[in-house]
This record gives sequence, C-alpha cells and structure tokens, in this order.
Amino acid sequence: MVKNVSFCDLTHTGETICANTFPLGAAMVAAYAKQELKEKIAIELFKYPEDFAGYLEKTIPGIAAFSAYSWNNDLGHEMARRIKARSPETIIVFGGENFPGYGGVNSPEARAAQKAYFEKYPAIDFFVFSEAELAFVELYNKLEAVGFDVAKFKALRTQSGNTYYLADGEVVASPILPRIRDLDMIPSTFENNLSDKFFDGLLTPMVEGARGCPFSCTFCTDGHLYSNKTKRFSQDRIKWELEYIAKRANVAELIITDLNFGMFKEDVEIAHYLAQLQKEYRYPKYLVQATAKNQKERIIEISKILKGSLAPGASVQSTSPEVLKAIKRTNLPMADLLEVSQTRENDDASSLSEIIMCLPGDSKAHHFKSIFDMIDAGATLLRNHQFMLLKGTEAESASSRAKYKMRSAFRAQPRCFGTYELWGENFSIVEIEEICIANSTMTYEDYQECRYLNLTVEIFLNDAIFYDVFRFVGRYGVSRSAFIRHIHETVMADHGPISALYAAYNAEEKKNLWHSREEFARYVADPEVVKRYVAGELGSNEIYKYRVLAAFRHMKELHRIVYDVARELLGEKLDADPVMALYFTELSEFSQLRKTDFLNYEQAEKRTFHFDFVALAEKNFMPDPAKLHLPEGLEIEVLHSDYQQEMIREWIQQHGTEINGLGRLVSRAQVSQLYRQARYAREPIAA
Repeated sequence: MVKNVSFCDLTHTGETICANTFPLGAAMVAAYAKQELKEKIAIELFKYPEDFAGYLEKTIPGIAAFSAYSWNNDLGHEMARRIKARSPETIIVFGGENFPGYGGVNSPEARAAQKAYFEKYPAIDFFVFSEAELAFVELYNKLEAVGFDVAKFKALRTQSGNTYYLADGEVVASPILPRIRDLDMIPSTFENNLSDKFFDGLLTPMVEGARGCPFSCTFCTDGHLYSNKTKRFSQDRIKWELEYIAKRANVAELIITDLNFGMFKEDVEIAHYLAQLQKEYRYPKYLVQATAKNQKERIIEISKILKGSLAPGASVQSTSPEVLKAIKRTNLPMADLLEVSQTRENDDASSLSEIIMCLPGDSKAHHFKSIFDMIDAGATLLRNHQFMLLKGTEAESASSRAKYKMRSAFRAQPRCFGTYELWGENFSIVEIEEICIANSTMTYEDYQECRYLNLTVEIFLNDAIFYDVFRFVGRYGVSRSAFIRHIHETVMADHGPISALYAAYNAEEKKNLWHSREEFARYVADPEVVKRYVAGELGSNEIYKYRVLAAFRHMKELHRIVYDVARELLGEKLDADPVMALYFTELSEFSQLRKTDFLNYEQAEKRTFHFDFVALAEKNFMPDPAKLHLPEGLEIEVLHSDYQQEMIREWIQQHGTEINGLGRLVSRAQVSQLYRQARYAREPIAA
C-alpha cells in the first residue's frame, strides 16, 4: 500500500509571509525519499499552513514531516498535535537544527534539555537532527520493518541514524550518520516540477551550492563538529538549477544558502554564470548570500562580476579580540575587510557587514568600537543583530549562560504569529524567541544605549543613504565614524520628529520584551492578543519599523540633521570656499530628489544644477566636485530607469507598502539600487 507522506516547511502568514522562501530543506528530504522509496510513498510538499490545511481536509498522511526552525516550531507542532488527535496512527517526524543539545552531544545537560523538549511537544514521535536525507529514509525503512508500529519501535529502543525520541520517559539517541559525501545523490528539488508551485511571486527561490561550515562560532547552529566539513554539489547541477529558476522567477531576489559563498574557486564560475543569466533573463536582480570569511580576493572578484546585485563584505559579529575568543570566531584582518568594503567605491553596490550585540564578552565599549571600526572600513550596509539564544548552539547551553552571566528576555519573533484554521477550528500561534539583553560585561542600560546607536546606523548609514555627503566631508578629513557619532549625539540631544521616533522605538522595544517565558506564553495564548500582533500593534521588528517611518515620512528632516552636522564639523573650511559651499547646498537638493519617496517610480524631476551630478553619481561621488563645477548651469533630470521600475514593482508585489511590509523590504532589498538615477535632460536613461 502506498503511504502518503507530507513534508512541511511552514511559514506564518498572519501579519505577512514570514519565511518567504522556497522550502528547500524539506524539498531535498522529500526528493531523496521519493527517489529511494519509489512507489512506496506519495509525497506532498507544503509552505503555507492554509495550503496544508486544505490537503488535510482530503488526506490524512501516514507520516507527517515538519521542518523545525525557531520561526515555525510551534506552528508545526500545533498542526501535528491536531493531526495526532484525529489520527493517532499518523507518525509525526520533526527535523532540523532547532533541537537542544549542542552538536548532538550526549551530555546529561543535553539529555535533560531534549527530554524537556519532547515533553513540551508531545505530538512529536521522532526528531531527526541536522542532515536528514539519509536519516529519513533509514527511519522509514526501520518503521516499515515493525509494521509502522511506533510503540513497538520504541519498546525495542530501535536505533536509526540521527534520530531521537522519547521512550518511557527516557531520551533514546541514535548514532550520528556520516555526512553525505556525494551531494549529487540528492535529486534536485526542481526535478519533476516538485517546487514549481512555489513560483508564486511571493516566495524567494533558493539554491544550495555547498553544505557545511569549517568555523566553530558558538552562537550558530552550524558551529559544531558535525558540520565542519564542506561539500559541494557539482557545477552542472548548480547551473541547471539556476537557469531553471531564472526562466520562471517572478521576484527580484535569489538566495544562495551556502554559509561561505566565495570559499571555493568554483564560486567565481557560478558568479560568471549568474551574470550571464542576468543578461538573458534579467534575473536575479539581487543576490542574498553569506560571503566567505577568509577569501578576500574571491569576494572582491565576485563583487565585480555581479556588480550592484551583490553586496560584498564580511560579517564580523564583533571586532573585539575578547569577544571573538569567547565565541570561537575568526575574522578577516581589518586591512582585508577595508579592501573588501572599498569595492563600493568602484561598484554600484552596498558593502555589507554584520554585528551581533551582547555576545559573550561583549560590552558597550566593544560594541560601539565594532560599529565604528566597520564604518571606517567602508561598510555602507551594517546590520546590527540581537543575540538570539538558539537551541542546538553552544552559546545557548546552561554552562555558557552561567559562565557569562547572561540575562535574557522573551518576545514574539517578528512576523512569526497568526491565527489559522484546521478542520473548522481556529487556533492562534506565536513563536517565542529568547534574546540576551545583558551579561557580565554589558548592563541592560548599556544594551539600550547600543540599541539606540543601532537605530542611528540603520537610518543614517545603511544602503549608502548619505554616502554622497560622507564622501564630501571625508575630503576635509572627517572620518565616517566621527560623522556618524556626531549625527547620533545630535539626534539623542534634539527634540524634533526623529528624536521622537527614537523615544517611541525604545518604548516599543520595552513593551515587547518579557522576562518570563511562562508569563509571556500565557499572555499570547489569548487569541485577542494575537490579533493585536497581526494588526501590527504589538511585536514589530522595531529597528526596521522605525527606519521605515524615518525614511518614508521624514526624509527632509533626515537631510536637515545630516547637513547641519556636516556644516558644524566643516565650519570655516566650507565658508571659505564659495564653490564648495554651493556644491554642499546643491548636493542636498540632488540627494532629496533621488531618495524622497523612492518607491514612487512615476516621479521625475528636472533641475538646473551647477555641478555635473550625472558624472558624480555614475562614479559614486569619487571625483572632485570642484572639477565638475559648471558655472553656466546644467539641466538634469532625476528618475527611475525601466529596470528599476521593474525591480520596485516586484518588491512591492512581494512585500506590499504597509509599514511592516516596507520593513521587510528594507531588510531584504539593496535599497541603494532603488534610488532614482540622474541623466542629462532629454537624454534616454539606460535600462
């Protein structure tokens, strides 16, 4: 008899589509299972809970498999619990990294945490840790051998690779299988049209070129020994998938899931192939990837190949030697980081870096210095993240918490909530995440000061929003970090609309944090409370929400602050040079024409300027503006190109124009690519 098997990588859809990506991991497990088990199983793959609920109205699967991540664990379990209540014989399998016990270790601490997990989520029969293709097939075969009798399987304490379960109150842990050596043994998730239904204009396609990570970062679920060898899919396989996607994609971006894209020389070849696809299919317009931590030359080369569609850089998490030692992290030397970041000077792209606040050993001084180090290294897209205590990481363990005296708080994971219907009954779910808000070297008050600086970086630095004036003040010896520091101090001391946003940002963050998981869980168990989250009243991603409010409602005020600070720093140097004083004034006007309401692609303006801003913008404001001074004046038109208009329409289709949708857009898009372009009046603008 054919057994129906459902594979779910569910996303919340209450406020918006939370994990708006193809279900790549679940699809790989499904594709391999179908290849190996052939006609024994009939598979179905799901992303949306509504789609899965529709399937369950007609079919009760013999096995229901769920991806378990921090953003969908409770949603998956509630679906599983209801399936189990209606069909006790259905076997529930969860899999992924969201499981206690660092790297699958067998310590008493890990076993206790795993037991607590199974007791909290009783519908789960089996949890498959990490790489699941081989493990799922082995589990299926061993279940088949006992007639799919879970009770018998557990009574025999059956061992099945990578699989954990609870039997008579005891965690049974199976041996960890060797990693897959030949990844091409896994069928493509695009074969047999398996993933075609996900080309819906909302979900972002994903490709895996390599699997594994050689680094041991304690905050990362891949920072354990099991994942430290990296294997690659064949180039032909990767290229076939990329072209398959490019022919069908109806969103702007593509995600490459490799943890260190650019680590291998083959990645350069893939970059060339992507550039070829861009010419042929106008896709991908934007590439999301984590670049290699130790391959400066390749990162730079790939950036030049892909130009504005890839943000080069390196995620440092911290530049403090003390923090890096505590988290077992190795970064590129600062000189190399500077060289990578400076590709922004020549290529039309933002230079990306990432920092995590309140890591073990972190302090206010360390965090501020890390931010200013990366700004001076040339980062124009600096993401500041909060330290999430993820299950399965070394940093989340009880011993690590005790060592660094971590103080944590709980909140709804942004966008990870909603109310759903199954078999005529509604239920509400909120995914709860834990973040570190203080430790032995950072007080909660210091944490709040760091969060204020994070907002300043998000509003006034990211996506090169004021890169043009940064270049200008730099000509007078003002460092980028000094400029941002003065902007930050001005905003904190000011009493205008931007300062009011900062106060609201701080108040909203406090409102969204709870110090007891149990109390918070009781609070969000109320469906009326969940409605407030869905409506955006509670639980927003504060940093993106307030960047959106600043950028879309107060662009003129942002320019006033930045240019007032610049004038204060330059002082007599600017007043002594009438040509540069005029440039300074016209630069502000030109900047506002490009960036005000920048998603409005129907807006076009003409102005007479006395500097060749077309040439300046084309060369990222590298030239000396004095050499492009035109006393007689020059008429310039500022507008979006056809290509930009297409890109904006795709982003809006995917994320909408409400505040939280715009927050998702600015967190995912390379916004600097959306600012209006300049051309000489009556000259056709390049696509």
